[in-house]
Amino acid sequence: MPDAIEEIETAIDIYPNPVQSELYIATELQVEEITIYDIYGRQAVRQQVNGSTSQQVVNVADLNSGVYFVKVSTDNGEIVKRFVKR
Repeated sequence: MPDAIEEIETAIDIYPNPVQSELYIATELQVEEITIYDIYGRQAVRQQVNGSTSQQVVNVADLNSGVYFVKVSTDNGEIVKRFVKR
């Protein structure tokens, strides 16, 4: 079972990190929703995803500088990655 978890985590890539205005999320998985949380667990951005493109773009220009977590909900489960906003 741990192998499956590792496999889904590596199936997604976020860049640039640190980010200034646009965060790119690249994956072959079917993305359903993207949610960004601050380090206190408060939701900062929520974006529904339409279509099945391999790259999603999230505008993070309005976020304050700091550490955030992006949760990507896919048809294969949820993936959480950490990023830094400049």
